[in-house]
Amino acid sequence: MTKKDYIVIAAILKNERKKALSDQDFSRKVKNLVISNIARGLATFFESNNTRFDGQLFLDATNLTEEEMRLPL
Repeated sequence: MTKKDYIVIAAILKNERKKALSDQDFSRKVKNLVISNIARGLATFFESNNTRFDGQLFLDATNLTEEEMRLPL
């Protein structure tokens, strides 16, 4: 995988987190935890396959900023 692949996957997770947190059908906290667990699992996997992969940078890229949390979908 390349850096471009990791960036796309992080963006997908960020988008899914935003949609999950805006959906009132299920606990926001539970949905956020599920997405965070997936992101951590992916980061661990990516680190094991690429010594230059920065897991923390990837996890940071999957989180919403304060400004993004205020924006509508």
